[in-house]
Amino acid sequence: MANSKFHHEEIYRGKDLVKKLQSHRITICGAGALGSNLADTLARQGFTNIKIIDKDRVESHNINCQVYGEMDIGALKCDALKNKVFRHVGVELEAVNKELTLSNAKSLLKGSTLVVDVFDNSVSRKLVQDECRRAKIPCLHAGLQETYGECCHDVWYRIPKDGGVEVCD
Repeated sequence: MANSKFHHEEIYRGKDLVKKLQSHRITICGAGALGSNLADTLARQGFTNIKIIDKDRVESHNINCQVYGEMDIGALKCDALKNKVFRHVGVELEAVNKELTLSNAKSLLKGSTLVVDVFDNSVSRKLVQDECRRAKIPCLHAGLQETYGECCHDVWYRIPKDGGVEVCD
């Protein structure tokens, strides 16, 4: 009998736990350095119900720290990530090539069992935080801010002010 693509996860975690992972709906807000790598890793670990939200396109300076390659330059990040994860793991992400706004945050985050905020600006982070708190959706925030990085549960998260410094530069 052939092994499944989640063979190692099934050995170490059990088939029931892998099925449980597949039942969670994770929404990742941001498809940059943290979001693209996180989506790829989660799909490889057995999560199959992943939504990714980002409006940006792949640029050449993204290639060194994000999952994209040169052939992805100019493509919408969510579409490029969806294609890459499907080719590598056979998991189909839900790609949302939109800016998260006050008018669409509720509908875009609805149904999530976990939201991971890896946006690179305080306005978007605030929208995610407000909607997750309103809808009582568990939320993790992760990111870089000038000279430090952090990852924390929403209860302790304080949105940093945008300092005008592009941390990726």
